[in-house]
Amino acid sequence: MESGDDVILTRIRKGATARDHINAGQMARAAGLEINAYVILGIGGQERSETHARETARVINEMQPAVVRLRTFVPKINTPLLADVQAGRFKMLSPHQVLAETLALLESVTVSTLVTSDHYTNYLEVAGHWPEDRDTMLEALRRARRRDESTFRPFFIGTQ
Repeated sequence: MESGDDVILTRIRKGATARDHINAGQMARAAGLEINAYVILGIGGQERSETHARETARVINEMQPAVVRLRTFVPKINTPLLADVQAGRFKMLSPHQVLAETLALLESVTVSTLVTSDHYTNYLEVAGHWPEDRDTMLEALRRARRRDESTFRPFFIGTQ
């Protein structure tokens, strides 16, 4: 899925809309398949962070995936998006901004799902059953936002 924001989906050339993701998820669930929804935190940059969080939560709520897997945007070599980052046209989120986007996203999720952010691109690993572990997960994100940004992983460009 990566995002629930159609503007972002067009910009990253996903080839699908938010409605496409919702419909595909609902059909797969109806067929008895377990849905894992991958979300790329920060993929909208600073310009679309709020909208990305809100619209992605909306799609998750309609899709009702069994698992939501959080990844943080890392620009990859030889991609138009990396060129935009390097030229200053795409403003990446700082660690604190990614954590704020994660909070905004999760605070808007209303369906039962497993949430996990266990990936090397992330600034913080949070995981749990939503909504049962909601308070613990949100508090971990709030606590991490109080840390100095220099304590998080450094910026890097992906090579894969």
